[in-house]
Amino acid sequence: MNNIKIENATPEDINSLEKLMKLLISRFGDTFDMKRFDWGIRRRLYDPLQRHGILIAIDEDKDSEVIGMILAELRIDPFGTSEGYIKQVYLMEEYRGQGIGELLVKKAVEHLQKIKVEKIKVNIKEKAKEAASLYAKMNFKKVYEVLELDISKENLDD
Repeated sequence: MNNIKIENATPEDINSLEKLMKLLISRFGDTFDMKRFDWGIRRRLYDPLQRHGILIAIDEDKDSEVIGMILAELRIDPFGTSEGYIKQVYLMEEYRGQGIGELLVKKAVEHLQKIKVEKIKVNIKEKAKEAASLYAKMNFKKVYEVLELDISKENLDD
């Protein structure tokens, strides 16, 4: 592993987070929505409960380039149980397979433990099988499946 450091993202990291999010979204063939990104990232960066849940991986050997990210947030379910939720994890391709993704998840879990969540959940897209193996390696268990109906498509009856 290179000289990698994991730290909390700050407002100065927004451009790097945008770059990584665009790479993540394009990987799955989706369209990047700047307005949604800007709202979501600012909400997390400035919320006292959420801001420590944006973690970035930095390669100190490459002018402190941000090479990965993970979003871990607090949610309260309808029954009042606090849950941790890992929303996004992305690592630049050339850094995969070196344990950095595992380090990001580990730091996210540590953050969520500090804020006393009772469970940690993560949703994985069908196209992200390598992420599923990372979480399985870290003792996450499949509990349920999420099905989706995209009602923005025109001919639902077809």
